[in-house]
Amino acid sequence: MPKKFYVDGYNVIFSTFLRDLELEKAREYLIQFSKVYVPDTVIIVFDGKEGIPSALSATNYVRFTRGESADDYIKRAVEKEKDRSKIFVVTNDKSIIGYVGYLGARVMPPDEFMGGPKHKRKPTNDKESIPEVVKKRINEELLELWLKKGGKK
Repeated sequence: MPKKFYVDGYNVIFSTFLRDLELEKAREYLIQFSKVYVPDTVIIVFDGKEGIPSALSATNYVRFTRGESADDYIKRAVEKEKDRSKIFVVTNDKSIIGYVGYLGARVMPPDEFMGGPKHKRKPTNDKESIPEVVKKRINEELLELWLKKGGKK
């Protein structure tokens, strides 16, 4: 089932490890990463500015907006999509998240798109998170092992 990703370009750059790169290199990295690692259609949307290399804007992967913000471009593009259940918008911008979510598109956080951690897990060494039944079974098994090794009750 092919998907389509609309990527809020500068939002992804400034909210991931890409922010540590020079802006032009960060844009190029995001574009190349999307071409190589995302098997679906990707459209990266940047706010248009003068002096952007035309080679970047000539690709099918990149849009530099003119006369509107990248946010508005993404919202309008999602509105035009027929099957929004296959549309993913990569951003952590709350106004975009709310709008495209209302339209039925899915939202993906920038870190997840860029291969970051999928889930934050609580440490499992917390004794309170172990059910009482499991604690009892563990204690019984440990007692058996202890007694087999010559321990006393």
